[in-house]
Amino acid sequence: MSIVVVRLKEGKCPPSAMCVTIGTTAIRRNVSVPDGDYLVVMSPLVAQAVDVGQLRGRFKCVICVGPSTAEAVGNCAVPREYSSYGVARLLRELAPGRVVVLRSNRGNDVLRSLLPDVVEVSVYDVLIDRDKLKQAVALLARATAVVITSATVAEAVAEVVDLRDKKVVAIGPVTARALEKFGIPHVVAPESTIESAVATAGL
Repeated sequence: MSIVVVRLKEGKCPPSAMCVTIGTTAIRRNVSVPDGDYLVVMSPLVAQAVDVGQLRGRFKCVICVGPSTAEAVGNCAVPREYSSYGVARLLRELAPGRVVVLRSNRGNDVLRSLLPDVVEVSVYDVLIDRDKLKQAVALLARATAVVITSATVAEAVAEVVDLRDKKVVAIGPVTARALEKFGIPHVVAPESTIESAVATAGL
C-alpha cells in the first residue's frame, strides 16, 4: 500500500509513508501579543516565531496543541485531543479567562465559535506553493491512501485531485469537517498526529 501524507510544512515523516509538503511559511516580525489568562500555542512553528518563554509570565497557563508543539515549547498543558476542539474542552474545565491563541494566518474559527473572549494572533503566514502542489498531484494519483493534515490542505488538494477512489484519512475533526464540505469520503485518525493517521491509513 502506498500512503502519501500531504502537509503544509516540513516535519518528521513515518517510515511507512511518503510525505509531501505543499506550502511555504513566513514568520511575521514584531508581532504584538496581548495580555490574557491562557496562552494557546497551536503549532511547533509558533515557538520559532515568538519567545513563548518571555510571554509565559503574563499568563496563568500555557496550552500546547499536541506532543510536537509541547516538545518545542516545553512546560505546557496538552489537551487530550490535539485539536481546537480539544483545546476548547480543556479551557472549559479551567477557570474562565481571556484566551490568547498564537497560530498561522490559516487558522480555523473553532475556538472563537466555542469560547467567549478569544483573541487570535497570527505569528506566521502559510502560503500554498503551486509548484509543490503540482508535484504532489502525480504522487497522489498513484497513492492508495492519503493522509490530509489540515483544512487548508484539504481545500488545496480538493481543487486539483479527485480523492474519491482513495482511502482518505483526516488527521482530526477540523480537517474532517473540510473534507465533508468537499464531499470526500474519509475516516478520522483516533489521535491528531501524523503517526496515528498513517497507522489508520495502513489498516
